[in-house]
Amino acid sequence: MSDLIDISGFGKLSIASDNDGTSKNATLLVVFGGIPVANTEFDGVKRKKPVYIPSGDYMWNFMNGLKDRYHIFVSASSNVGGNAAYDALIKKMKEKGIAHPSEILYLFSGGGAPGTQLLDSKGADRFSSIFLVDIWMGLGKKHPSPFMPNFYKHFVNTHADKTAYIYTEGGADNSDARDFLVKKLGSQKAIEVDSQVGEDGMQTHLRTNVVALKMIP
Repeated sequence: MSDLIDISGFGKLSIASDNDGTSKNATLLVVFGGIPVANTEFDGVKRKKPVYIPSGDYMWNFMNGLKDRYHIFVSASSNVGGNAAYDALIKKMKEKGIAHPSEILYLFSGGGAPGTQLLDSKGADRFSSIFLVDIWMGLGKKHPSPFMPNFYKHFVNTHADKTAYIYTEGGADNSDARDFLVKKLGSQKAIEVDSQVGEDGMQTHLRTNVVALKMIP
C-alpha cells in the first residue's frame, strides 16, 4: 500500500488514477471500518495464535478494485473521531489540489461509531449516498446506552432517500433497530446477506462489503 497517502494518522487516502484525465471528476469514497479481524478470515491459514488485522488494512482488500474510479479514504480503525478524520482528509485534499464533485460515506460494522459524528445535525448533507454495512447497533453491559440504535433509527427515518442498508441477521446485535431500518428502506435498499455453506459468522459479516460495493454508484 505504498501508493497511499497518510492522513495525519487517521487513515490512508488513495487517489483515483488519471490515465484518461478524468480523475478530477472522481467521487470521494469515505470509509470507516470495524474492529480488528483474525487474518485467517482472509488467507485461510490456521495458526496457534491468530494474527489480528486492523480495519485500516483489511478494508483495502475490498476497496482495491475501486481505486481507478474513486478517490478512497479508509480510516485507521473504528476508534478514530469521525469529524477529526474527515476534516484532516478534506484539508489534505485541498493542499494537494485534489478535486471531487461528490462524496459517498461508507460505514462498516464498528464504523457506525465515528459515523454518528459525521451524520449528526446537517452532516449528512455532505454526502450524496450513505451506505450502512452491517453496522453494530447493539446494547449490552459494556454499552448500556440506547444512543447508537436510536441515532440510526432517527437518521434513516430522516434520510432514507440517500441511504442503503446491507446487513446480516445478527450483525446489528439489535433486532429492533435492524428491523426498523429494513422496514423504512424497503427491499430495494435494505439487502440481507445470508451465510453460505462452510462460512462462519465473521466471514458472512465481512462479505457484506462485497455486496455493498456492487451497489455504489
